[in-house]
Amino acid sequence: MTEIMDDYTAGYESGKQFAQDKVLELMNEVIGEYKQLAKQELDHEAAVAKSQLNAVGFMKHWVMSGGHEDEDGHRMCLVW
Repeated sequence: MTEIMDDYTAGYESGKQFAQDKVLELMNEVIGEYKQLAKQELDHEAAVAKSQLNAVGFMKHWVMSGGHEDEDGHRMCLVW
């Protein structure tokens, strides 16, 4: 039974790391695109692009930190 749980835990951790890496990869792509938009667009549109960039940057930080917890210690919004 212990061997099965070790396999389960290892598989879970591997899957969790894979998902986090893929989300971060996607966020880096989005950040790059928003940076390009912010440089190219007019004033109002540049402000919108910069706010979108800030939002994605915040989410990237959130993913990398493991997510936030509520007052009871439960993870909020992110599955890991």
